[in-house]
Amino acid sequence: MNDDLQNKLMGMVDKMPPFPKSVHRIIDLSADINCAAKDLVQVIEHDPVITMKLLKLVNSAFFALSRSIASVRHALVYLGLNTVKNLALSIATVDSLPRKKVVCFNTHEFLLHSLTTASIAQKIAKKFDVESDATDVFVAALLHDFGKAVLAQFETELFTQAVTEAAANQESLHLAELRVIGADHAQVGGMLAKKWDLPKELVDCIQQHHQGVSSPLGDCVFAANQISKQAEFGRSGNTIVEEFPDYIIQRFGGSMQEMLDQLGDLSGEKEKASAFINM
Repeated sequence: MNDDLQNKLMGMVDKMPPFPKSVHRIIDLSADINCAAKDLVQVIEHDPVITMKLLKLVNSAFFALSRSIASVRHALVYLGLNTVKNLALSIATVDSLPRKKVVCFNTHEFLLHSLTTASIAQKIAKKFDVESDATDVFVAALLHDFGKAVLAQFETELFTQAVTEAAANQESLHLAELRVIGADHAQVGGMLAKKWDLPKELVDCIQQHHQGVSSPLGDCVFAANQISKQAEFGRSGNTIVEEFPDYIIQRFGGSMQEMLDQLGDLSGEKEKASAFINM
């Protein structure tokens, strides 16, 4: 990537909204094994927007709780720490997406893919005892395609061309982006994650998720991304489902189908994501 393109992409990234401080705090607290649940509740409750949306979702028909939930603390009691934490992370992260409508970028379908990939990645990490922080897995998978949002917003014409060519050639979108734009959404996503001052492990995972660089975090995201695409849980401009390479098969002990057999029915992840998006 030459300096002119690098500066151009950084200019786009700089136009993106800042990453919410509450999300940074949740990530930091989650990394502390001595963190108390009340500390996370306090962080969430200090953000009135997240609190309002979280309580609205928790009290929706999707969760169908037997009583009305009036506080984050009560939500934690009924739904558990991980569910409440992931809802808060999702709300804050999704709110950072630009709102300009772009023909080549369907925000609803993009979010459906991102959210289902995040929840599936976390399921994979838990099911296969992957040595990586559960919050990191969720956030990395949630953000893995956010570079597409940057390109769709600020390089609309070339991004549209890349999406069109990828579909016509039946190739992975990142290859078309490299040819048309000179950089792909993974590189741009890594730049965005770095600007947002996310942990290096998350930056590397987002930036390398099409490079075949194996790591516990990255392998969970790769597998979940392919599963979400195969199940057609939303669309993010790339319909090509990549086969599991040898290092992924070795990590998880089998093919995608064998992994799916162990994970079971994942349709509930789509239902949860849809409920979240439509709240």
